[in-house]
Amino acid sequence: MSEDNSKNKIPQELNLTEEDTNSINQELNEILIKSQEEKAQLANKIANLENAQDIIFEQFRELELQRLSIDKEQKKLEEASEKFRGRTIDLFGKLVDLKKAKKTISQQNEKLGKQQKEIENHQKLLEKSNHKFRERTIELFGKMIDLKKAKKTISIQKEEIEVHREKLKALNASKDKFFSIIAHDLRNPIAGFLNLTEVLSNNFEVFSENESKEFIDVMNQASKQLYNLLENLLQWSGAQTGSISFNPKTVLVKSMFENTIDNLMINIENKKIKVNIKVDDETVVFADEDMITTVIRNLLSNAIKFSHSGESISIRCVNEDDFVKISVVDNGVGINKNDQEKLFTIDQQITTQGTSEEKGSGLGLILCKEFIEKNNGKIWVDSEINKGSSFNFTLPIK
Repeated sequence: MSEDNSKNKIPQELNLTEEDTNSINQELNEILIKSQEEKAQLANKIANLENAQDIIFEQFRELELQRLSIDKEQKKLEEASEKFRGRTIDLFGKLVDLKKAKKTISQQNEKLGKQQKEIENHQKLLEKSNHKFRERTIELFGKMIDLKKAKKTISIQKEEIEVHREKLKALNASKDKFFSIIAHDLRNPIAGFLNLTEVLSNNFEVFSENESKEFIDVMNQASKQLYNLLENLLQWSGAQTGSISFNPKTVLVKSMFENTIDNLMINIENKKIKVNIKVDDETVVFADEDMITTVIRNLLSNAIKFSHSGESISIRCVNEDDFVKISVVDNGVGINKNDQEKLFTIDQQITTQGTSEEKGSGLGLILCKEFIEKNNGKIWVDSEINKGSSFNFTLPIK
């Protein structure tokens, strides 16, 4: 059937006029056009959705990469946190040791206070005894007793009083030295150590790993210096109170030096110092090994402290009759004559910074003198400014 017949047939079947038919056809055309437009819009939306899907997939891939990177950073932070916890535990242990040392120092301080009171009481008794003695002397003179015997008795009493006065002076000097070390040489390093830990604790997230390690290295060096000071302080306090045991025996000199050098190797390597031991393997002395090891440690530490980088230290040993003379010789800054006489005296304050600004309390040499004399030996120094020093001490062979 042709299109015209079809058009003509519709009006006949529906009884529509040609005008109605044209209107319907126009509406159908508009619907078709609208449908095609909607179909085109739908196709554009589908294309946009496909593009959006690609963008989402790309963003998802980037987010996954970021997540992996964050996981790696988190793992690094966990490892760093684990190391920091270990270091914190170590530092806490050292602080506990410092508290114990502080308690020991407090106990020693109480003992010194009691000794001071006993000395004051003894001094009063001496003054009272002296007064009585003067009264007795007058009575003796009044009774015309032998004048020479009276003078001799007075002289003896004066000598005894002078001896007690010197002892009192030495004890007062020891007490002042002890308080000085607590107030300055011990307090300042602890305060500095506390400040370092506080800075590191408050700024740990800000500091890089290298910066944190530098702080820890500084704290480690400070703790070693502080430990050395505490060791000397406690040994000196023990020597004053008689609580250190004295057990002399035959010991090898070279072995004591080698063991001490091993313990000081970090300081020796830091200054690139060469240590020459000129001691026979069979050389022996009869002494308390712990005390002499303390003497050797202090003398070697001082030699390292006052030597310039790259210099050498010599350890020499010579037999002299029933004694062995041992010398620790350096080529460092030297000591002037006036200070040489004060080095081993408790009532003199001689402290000098080392060539790398190392600090000390001046207690080490005083401790050396007490330990050497306790072992029936002598200690002295030969030195010249800018030419070095030789610290010498003797110990018995038998």
